[in-house]
Amino acid sequence: MQELKLKPMTIEEYLDFTDTRPKDEKWELIEGEPVLSPSATDSHELFVMNLGVALVLARDKQGATWEPMPEIGTRVPVSPNSLPEPDLMVKEEEVIGSPISDDALVLFDILSPSNRKADREWRHRVYASVPNCQHYVTVSQARALVVRHDRANNWKAVEIKGMDGGLELSALSVSMPLRTIYRATPLLRKAP
Repeated sequence: MQELKLKPMTIEEYLDFTDTRPKDEKWELIEGEPVLSPSATDSHELFVMNLGVALVLARDKQGATWEPMPEIGTRVPVSPNSLPEPDLMVKEEEVIGSPISDDALVLFDILSPSNRKADREWRHRVYASVPNCQHYVTVSQARALVVRHDRANNWKAVEIKGMDGGLELSALSVSMPLRTIYRATPLLRKAP
């Protein structure tokens, strides 16, 4: 018997599909297939909030116009039938009420135990294709480790380890201590 192959879903079809789903479900379009993400944990959301608050404070202090935004679908040119949602992005253009952006300056993912190596490598590859993106940052929940990939450094990984380290985001003129990212998380409560 021949296997039935479905045509990959387009972004427009995906958006129509997600409009029919409960709002508390988090979906992403990955290579033409809608993928339901596991529910976020309180720890995961604390990381997102810590990053978002630190970025808003830095933006306001600078008088900058970029905007940190959680869970916005990001167009990735190397995979036109994909619409991944980073945990947080920094958007350069004006907020217009769209569920999609293609102008991310910085993309952040908080790593969970469910993130497999293949998924992390795929995101690294597709986020590097976003024309305006200057940094892709992953944050470990298992240990004090932030990894920054920079366009200016051909997307090579720079590891920042330990609570005394600092995350530099040159595209935003922002420097952020890891203690800020890990504030009130179980790892910081365990740190000396």
